[in-house]
Amino acid sequence: MHSPFRSCLWLALTLFAAMVSGLTACRHQRTARIYEDDDAYQVYSSILPDTHPLVVRAATATHDLCLKPLDDQAEKVLRPALHDYVRLNSEPWLLREKWTEMPRYTILPEQELQAIFPSGTSGSASAPGWQTFVQRHPTYPGWIEVSAVGFNHDKTVAVVYVGYHCGEDCAGGEFKALEKKDGKWRLLTGKGRWNHCFWKLNIRIACTRAGSNPS
Repeated sequence: MHSPFRSCLWLALTLFAAMVSGLTACRHQRTARIYEDDDAYQVYSSILPDTHPLVVRAATATHDLCLKPLDDQAEKVLRPALHDYVRLNSEPWLLREKWTEMPRYTILPEQELQAIFPSGTSGSASAPGWQTFVQRHPTYPGWIEVSAVGFNHDKTVAVVYVGYHCGEDCAGGEFKALEKKDGKWRLLTGKGRWNHCFWKLNIRIACTRAGSNPS
């Protein structure tokens, strides 16, 4: 017969395992939440091309945030949106299956992406994956990925990351700062100076001083 001590120990271990399993399930649920911000999808439609069908990664993605205000005016305008950006992008979100703002697109599920590119999306090891990708998605030579959108308090300023992958040696991305004028999202101008950042495959991140009034 089992001793009372062993019975209690077994019960404790069982409860602990159930608790760990529950926490893991909750964590998985959190990373799988659908991104439902209507304003964010309006931002996406303003920065993504609409000339031909797009392939858009299902999960949001981000990069090292190097969009930084360089003067007091830019700090005041951008800082609330930057804080919101960092908060939202601490975990991935799943984009909607249907966007009324952008009807011509295909969502690329994470399971498909991982299955096609088990060895990564760049370098010679990714070549077979790119052949498979082009066969499955012949209308667009790669895919676009976006971050969750950081907004200021009244949603008139937005910060977003957009990246692209287009081959074993083709990828890049950049941050965009936008403002809402007359109901439409446009690149932010006339509100101070900030570092505008972009990256390309095999090239270090480049930060340039983006003037508030680019010509």
